[in-house]
Amino acid sequence: MACKVVQSLCHVPSSILDHNPSKPPEEAPEHFFANGQQPNKAMPRLDVTEDMPLLDLSQVGSEKMDHGHQVPDHDGLRENEIPCVGMRFEQLQMAHEFYVTYTKKVGFATKIRTTTCAKITNQPINQAIHYNRNGFRVSRVKAEEHDLSRWVQALANESGGPSNLGYSKKDLRNYITAKLRTSNVNVDVREMMNYFMRMKDINPNFFYAVNLDDKCKFRSAVWVDARCRASYEYYGDVVSLDSTYNTNKHGLPFASFVGVNHHGKSTILGCALFGNEEISSYEWVFRQWVKCMGTAPQRIITDQCKSIFRAIKNVLPDTRHQWCIWHITKKLPHKLGGYRRYRELYDEFNDIVWNSRTEQSFEDNWYEFIDEHNLHNNTWLSDLFDDRRMWVPIFFKGEFWTAMRSTQRSESMHSFYGNFLHSRTSLVQFVHEYDNVLGIKEQRELEDDAADSRGVIPCATTSPMERQFQQEYTICMFRDVQIEFVKKANCRVSVVAEEGPVVCMKVEEEKLVNDSILCVPYDIHFDRSTQEVRCECNLFESSRVLCCHCLEVFHSYKVYKVPNRYVLLRWSKNTKRKHTYVKSSHNVSRSDESHVAFKGLCAHFYNIAQDFVNDDEETALLHAALEETRAKLTAHRVKKRYETVADSHNNNGSTSSNVAAVMDIQAPSKVRAGQRVRGSALPWRSHLKNLLGGKTSMTPR
Repeated sequence: MACKVVQSLCHVPSSILDHNPSKPPEEAPEHFFANGQQPNKAMPRLDVTEDMPLLDLSQVGSEKMDHGHQVPDHDGLRENEIPCVGMRFEQLQMAHEFYVTYTKKVGFATKIRTTTCAKITNQPINQAIHYNRNGFRVSRVKAEEHDLSRWVQALANESGGPSNLGYSKKDLRNYITAKLRTSNVNVDVREMMNYFMRMKDINPNFFYAVNLDDKCKFRSAVWVDARCRASYEYYGDVVSLDSTYNTNKHGLPFASFVGVNHHGKSTILGCALFGNEEISSYEWVFRQWVKCMGTAPQRIITDQCKSIFRAIKNVLPDTRHQWCIWHITKKLPHKLGGYRRYRELYDEFNDIVWNSRTEQSFEDNWYEFIDEHNLHNNTWLSDLFDDRRMWVPIFFKGEFWTAMRSTQRSESMHSFYGNFLHSRTSLVQFVHEYDNVLGIKEQRELEDDAADSRGVIPCATTSPMERQFQQEYTICMFRDVQIEFVKKANCRVSVVAEEGPVVCMKVEEEKLVNDSILCVPYDIHFDRSTQEVRCECNLFESSRVLCCHCLEVFHSYKVYKVPNRYVLLRWSKNTKRKHTYVKSSHNVSRSDESHVAFKGLCAHFYNIAQDFVNDDEETALLHAALEETRAKLTAHRVKKRYETVADSHNNNGSTSSNVAAVMDIQAPSKVRAGQRVRGSALPWRSHLKNLLGGKTSMTPR
């Protein structure tokens, strides 16, 4: 790209430079090249910063300048060695090298202060170069702009006049901009593919699959880190899929598979980008994810989406499906906020949903709620009631969901991703940031494991059963158990009936509600011979934590050691889990093991070379053997990469038998609300394609 000097040397006194908040003088040493030393990189720094306001010659001659701040003496320099406005260079780097040579001859240092890049191509278009000697001097180099007016005029002359041209200067500018943007987003998706391949090289257990259409355009992608795959064995019983978080500039829906680890905290089990929100798109993702993990989850929680519902029915028929209650309840302000008694409606709605003890009581309370507030015409509430078996907790009574129904879990994951991802994130940036998310999650789990190994937290009671959980459970899960031991003091047991070893009891728990004590009864069945207990509240069945009612029954019958069936390996801190020995495939340099392998290969090569270096014929044979081995290894690597892409391509249902190379993959069409693809190409587009070369295509807006 050609460039020219648009501002020559002018002095910037230190007092003025101090007012530049974006680049303080203390940062200067980072990019200074003293005594004519060449920079390490071929191109200047490309991060975009705000340009410091440049001073004109009137400021140079201000009364604040002394004689030591004058432009340096150029005696002994040729005219073409002195910077001046209007000088032209073929490349920006050549302009910088010219200034480095100049400053070396006049005796001071140079630094690239700021570089401004084009928004679409990310190519540098404007650069400020500073010199340091008794203050800062600045010169600006700017890339030449193509004169579209001259292009349009030349094309008009060729066509016999502007009236025969059929397009304007604005049309030409928009066309060029669209072509550059398309090229840029294609590079984006290809870089993402290269990232996947690099992760696969680092750890062969890294899994990825990419779905392409017949034209090699990106549709969807699934990728799972090696550590996540190993942890699925322990945490894959209950999985949450949240696809409501759009976090990339292409508008592709992003979904993460999330489980619950032995600390009761969220852990990531995979990630997917969807080309659209149709049933076929979700089916493809589910198939690839199950193919990666080997087995389908027992239970899955998703947002309220009909496409996901149908895809799970088709691909995961044996998996219990539940809608995330958080996504439903957070719509209440929007759906019911217009009612005059909204606060009362909100409280009653949540009370019915969360506190109904039986399915029949929920339905009765719902009918009463609708009648009392005259909500018969509210279609949203009517649809919710029709689908009540998909989201109301009472219809999942007695099923283990690892407390995944909790609204805090989904809300915290949204907040967690929000710290890393945003709507302007490119695809390659997205996968890098997701890599950071994995690293932080892994680090936090390791910190929790380390805390468990250092000691325990004190018991809240003198119960030997509490000490048993203290020694077995992780600290986070023991705190949940400890809460139940504290609540046990508010429970009273009374026997209702006995039949052989089985005792039917009623446990009343005193609860503080609105500054008043409320006694809530629970029915419990206890088998004295097997010490098996079951409570109406179903806390153990739903979250695998014994409730205070069962603990009080054990205490009443002098059971001082909890039966093994109620002390689960799921929450144990004493179990060694395979995934803790697996390194995540983070985008870093080779591991220590690879470094050892490299040193071993070097030692092997050295010993061979030492044996055959004295004979020219043997040396030539060794060189030929090495080159042959290099060619075989290169072909093997290429074959592995092509097989991976081919496997992903063949799973998309396409009839094409061609294998897509990375350079052939195109970016997805940007997904927007109310997206509409324009009609046939305008007549002047065929004329413009001859100007830039290549085929033209309409880009959905």
